[in-house]
Amino acid sequence: MHTAEQRIAAAITAIRAAGGRATGARGAVLRVLAAATHLSAADVHARLAATGARIDLSTVHRVLATLAGLEVVHVVPIGGALTYGLADRPHHHTVCRRCGTVRQLPPSAVAAAIAAATADGTFTTDTAGRDGGVVVYGTCTTCPAGPAR
Repeated sequence: MHTAEQRIAAAITAIRAAGGRATGARGAVLRVLAAATHLSAADVHARLAATGARIDLSTVHRVLATLAGLEVVHVVPIGGALTYGLADRPHHHTVCRRCGTVRQLPPSAVAAAIAAATADGTFTTDTAGRDGGVVVYGTCTTCPAGPAR
């Protein structure tokens, strides 16, 4: 497993390799994402504000959109909101529809499903890419009873 600093450095290298610039706002957002699993833009903004960074919410949205376009971060929809995480390794997610908890699954956990989807050669998946992955929605065992999201 790589350290947060190694993950950030790899993301900056990917940004530059794609022709992008490693700006202060991008670096700040990467630092927040490297320390978390998946966050909404508002969560990223709140964590930045807690560190004293003066980056407005619209800038956070633009940075996240740019980083997603560069495939440095991936987007996971949770309960109608978009969340973001570093896309530095292929992985998959489970998302609880009730509480929104996101758990990561290793690639081997869905390997058979991916193999079945591509077996006849009529379909190619993006799951091997930096931003590819499978999201499985359901209910976690720790949720209190209540309506699903």
